[in-house]
Amino acid sequence: MKFSQLTEIFKQPKANFSSRPLHCLFYSHSWTIYCLQELGLLNPEEDIIIELASPSNLSTVLNPNNNDYENLLALLQPDKHLHQLGGQFKQVCAPVVLAPTAANRNDLLAALALVGTDLSHFLRAVVLVHINDAADFHLAYAHMASFGLVWDVADYPNANLPALAEILVGENYLDQSRWSGIHFCNHKQRQSIVNEANAVSLRKMLAEFPALSLN
Repeated sequence: MKFSQLTEIFKQPKANFSSRPLHCLFYSHSWTIYCLQELGLLNPEEDIIIELASPSNLSTVLNPNNNDYENLLALLQPDKHLHQLGGQFKQVCAPVVLAPTAANRNDLLAALALVGTDLSHFLRAVVLVHINDAADFHLAYAHMASFGLVWDVADYPNANLPALAEILVGENYLDQSRWSGIHFCNHKQRQSIVNEANAVSLRKMLAEFPALSLN
């Protein structure tokens, strides 16, 4: 196969997601996990939340006592299934599989590739990726059926946002059916007079990427 033929293959739209769709949500702050149901991004009857990170960003918030929960890497064991992993955490309406405290990135990607076909009752997996980690996990996005961004307006936009946009657009991961939009939230303990200004700044920063239309 010629190099030019390989180039054409990698330019094709990525659609490697399988029977259980994975919806990837990039987020700005750990507390946004408490806003997902209110935003209509989480169905407690059908979804499981998967944290994709190394180390975990959510453990400090959800599991401060370091209780023993099996993480995503357990899926690499043939006798383990999604419904056996993670746990139910206070104020989060769906089960959460936390990322490990430390892990090889290739192992995480290998485990994530099993989520779509694992024999569990969940109809969808919601994969949470912190915006600051988004570039590190770009190889995982071929497995995603759809994408969205959850942004707490208390957080000022940073350079990782346009970097993420370039990855998603450049790799042909986005079209109207796969991008759920940018969803603003504001945790009740993060109220601030600068919040609206932050939202305006985010809109301006992403204006050059029409594919990332705001909800």
